[in-house]
Amino acid sequence: MNQNRVFRASLPGDKYFTRALNHYRQKFSNGVAFVAASDDMAFVRQRLGHHPDVYFSKGASPFEDMALLSSCNHSIVTLGSFGFWTGYLAGGEVVYPDVHLYRNYRFSRAMFQSSNLTNFIPVSAD
Repeated sequence: MNQNRVFRASLPGDKYFTRALNHYRQKFSNGVAFVAASDDMAFVRQRLGHHPDVYFSKGASPFEDMALLSSCNHSIVTLGSFGFWTGYLAGGEVVYPDVHLYRNYRFSRAMFQSSNLTNFIPVSAD
C-alpha cells in the first residue's frame, strides 16, 4: 500500500529517527541503548545500522519482539499498531512521529491527545 496515496503523507524517515534517538540521548545523558525490531529488518538496519548504541532483535517471531520491546523503559515508534502496543505496554515515554495527515488515522497526534496519553511525545518527522 502506498502510504503517500492513502494518507497523503510519507512514512517517517532518517530525520525522524535521528531526532527520536537524540531525544533520549539528551534526556538520559548517562547513556542509553536502543533495541530495534521490525518486520522489515533490512530497512531498519539500513536506517539505524550506523548508530553504535542501537542493537537489533533477532526477529525470531513477532511474539518475541513484542515481549522484548514491551519490556523496555521507553519507546520510539512509527505509525503502526505493533509499535503503538509495544510502547503502550512498556509504559514510560513513547516518542512518535508528528506527521500532518489529511485523513483520520488512529495513531496520530489527535488520537493520543483525545485519549489523554500524555506519555506519548510528538517528534517532528520532517
